[in-house]
Amino acid sequence: MESVSTALVTSFTSVASSLTGIIGDVLPVALPVVGAVIVVTTGIRIFKKIVTK
Repeated sequence: MESVSTALVTSFTSVASSLTGIIGDVLPVALPVVGAVIVVTTGIRIFKKIVTK
């Protein structure tokens, strides 16, 4: 039973390491895109408030 436990721990550690690497690769691309979407959405919201007054 201990060998199964060790194998699971090793597998999950490997998966966690891979996911951390993937997140590190994707984050520099995703942050500016998300930031741009937030800026555009906020700008549209403010523009609509100004126009409707």
